[in-house]
Amino acid sequence: MMKKSNGFTLIELLAGVAVLSMLLVLIFNVIDRTGSLSSGSMSKMEAARIARECFDLIGRDLSGAQLPYNRAATNSLQFLVNPADLDTAYANPHSIFWQAPLAGSSENGNLAMAGYFVQRELVTADPKQNRFQLRRLYVEQSDTNRFGLLSTNGGTPWYKALAPEFAPTSESPQTAQNFKGWVADGVLGLWVRCLDATGNPIKLSAAGTDLQASFDSRKAFQTDRNRYPSTDFSALPAFVEVGMVTCSSSDARKITRLPSSGTSRNPDTFYEDLNAFASALQTDNPGAKSITVSVRIIPILTADP
Repeated sequence: MMKKSNGFTLIELLAGVAVLSMLLVLIFNVIDRTGSLSSGSMSKMEAARIARECFDLIGRDLSGAQLPYNRAATNSLQFLVNPADLDTAYANPHSIFWQAPLAGSSENGNLAMAGYFVQRELVTADPKQNRFQLRRLYVEQSDTNRFGLLSTNGGTPWYKALAPEFAPTSESPQTAQNFKGWVADGVLGLWVRCLDATGNPIKLSAAGTDLQASFDSRKAFQTDRNRYPSTDFSALPAFVEVGMVTCSSSDARKITRLPSSGTSRNPDTFYEDLNAFASALQTDNPGAKSITVSVRIIPILTADP
């Protein structure tokens, strides 16, 4: 009599291998999807971190904004949002400039010129070379040559003359000159609007002119609590609302198309403009998953009541 075999038949082995293969495929799919989700979450966190750190720096500089001692002076440094004569390369779509007691040296006074804007350079031939950066203009009074621009009547406005120095377009991203005004990568757009003491957008100058999302402290402004009936009295806004569209550094290298951010000249459509740009950017660049919209309201501690 033959002994009964306890081994597996060929069919049983093949079935076992097939089941094992299916299990391995499922496991690897789960691992891959988990890795993708984790990577996407990290990219989103990086985009949010970039915005948060930029807001912190802007808020530190901006909260102590000052006006000239002589408020009737028109050739002194003022509080400016979206000056119309700034080069379009630095209006993406908004910019902001002012003076504040930020100087590290008080040799010639503690005031410094400050400003923020976005520089965008899309390199379609090699997206790895893209530059989407928040740039900071900063000049102390001890730098008498540059600060002397403030006392010049007429000619090129100081912010227009200095912006290229803090955001050179001809420099390699890795040069010391390029890092001079660098704040952060992954910033695709900057939106700014001024708010009055009640939190409403400032839309009219004291003379009744539509400001079109700009601001010039020499023109004062109208609000429900208007204390500035003429343009003879400079004034600061009570709050500045700052919005950004950011993405992770890895996603910045995946962007091959930039939608137009327009001029965003209506403060009432502040959020709509931000979200429309981010949505169009995501549609044009589906591989960039971390595109994020962030907003912060910054109080001006030195504003008039």
